[in-house]
Amino acid sequence: MASRPRKRTLGRAVVLAAVTSLVAAAAACGGPSSSGISSSGPIKGQTITYWASVEGTGVQQTTQTLTAQFAKFTKQTGVHVNIQVIPWASLLQKILTAVTSGKGPDVMEIGNTWAPSLAASGGFASFTPSTMSRIGGSAKFSKAALSVSGAPGQAPMSVPVYSEAYGLFYNKADFKAAGISGPPRTWTQFQADARKLTTGGRHGVAIEGGSTSEAAHWAFLLGEQNGSPLYSGGKWNFATTAEAKAIAPYVNLVASGVADKSDAEHDTNVGETEFATNKAAMIVWQNPMSALAQLGMKPSSYGIAPIPEATPGASGSRAIETFPAGINLAIPSASKHQAAALALVKYMTSTPAQVAINKTYGTFPPVLSAQASPQFRSAGQKTLINLYNHHSAPLPRVPSESTMETDLGGAITHLIGQAATGGPVSVPAIKSALTSAQDQLNAASGSGS
Repeated sequence: MASRPRKRTLGRAVVLAAVTSLVAAAAACGGPSSSGISSSGPIKGQTITYWASVEGTGVQQTTQTLTAQFAKFTKQTGVHVNIQVIPWASLLQKILTAVTSGKGPDVMEIGNTWAPSLAASGGFASFTPSTMSRIGGSAKFSKAALSVSGAPGQAPMSVPVYSEAYGLFYNKADFKAAGISGPPRTWTQFQADARKLTTGGRHGVAIEGGSTSEAAHWAFLLGEQNGSPLYSGGKWNFATTAEAKAIAPYVNLVASGVADKSDAEHDTNVGETEFATNKAAMIVWQNPMSALAQLGMKPSSYGIAPIPEATPGASGSRAIETFPAGINLAIPSASKHQAAALALVKYMTSTPAQVAINKTYGTFPPVLSAQASPQFRSAGQKTLINLYNHHSAPLPRVPSESTMETDLGGAITHLIGQAATGGPVSVPAIKSALTSAQDQLNAASGSGS
């Protein structure tokens, strides 16, 4: 059975390159300026439109899950909701077209790393302190989740609704058979364990080596752990020897044989399938539990641990294990039903709705009261939530972040392809590729933002 499309990575990869220019166009075309959310007039009897991203196991589950919740919302408020589920490949461009035209939904789901870019368009209502108080206050959300809700120093243009975190997923039986007592805590241990686990047609790890966003995420995490942030001093700054050394092990996983050489071409969730069918003993992934269950893998057969560290016992940015991935809710400034839209946002971020929807999707709630529910207290879920809340840092919160994923991620996927066909790629060769990508990105974004 096929697994779902990769949500925050693969689904949007085809439109990432255009985001910065499209956002600029949205602002230039006179998109409505960002402002607080209107609260005038009764909302009963109104009909609003909701754009949903594809979540869980696909369009059908997304539609069924939200339709059931919207029926409860209508019963409570008298507001009717028309739902449209938008494929990830077209979601961002549809959002930006709606901003430029002033015609679109009343509430939309957005990938949270888009928030800084979309905030720059000026086309969304702000969740000012008074507006936030109407949905229960900012304190109800995880601080990590709110860190990716808009532009730094400004009121959020969105609020979190579904969350994910990177973790290391490992096959317990494979580890036992290989004599490995537990998950690796350093990348050196990870590589050694991957070599032990590569045997009999099974590889130690599966990667999505053809995914530009996945590659950019690895570059961010490994860079942070090695003291080499991707963005510093007001510009992109990843063309360093430190960053090249940091990502070299990832680039060369296929060259070393611990990942299948065909992984260099994969960008559509093949890693989950390889792990679930025991063609790989480990994956580093964001909340794959529902997909693994769909593929027939029992939760008891795998463990969930933090991703390894570069240095044991590291602290601060060197101890980063994930970024706060997920989905946010935004209300376009052009909506003529902002009060009703805000009522729906309040409902969607209520504890009962948060528990029900995130449980179905295999994500976890960004709302703290819902995180404490029994449905999210398994050992694996607790691990991911703890990583998200206490060991995460956002990707650079600048408008060109999404373009970075294309430029830097594209350079890394090209290197992985070279490693698959020509053997290990050297650190100088990696740095050269990073330099080309950085020059292109800084030139396109002007000041680097």
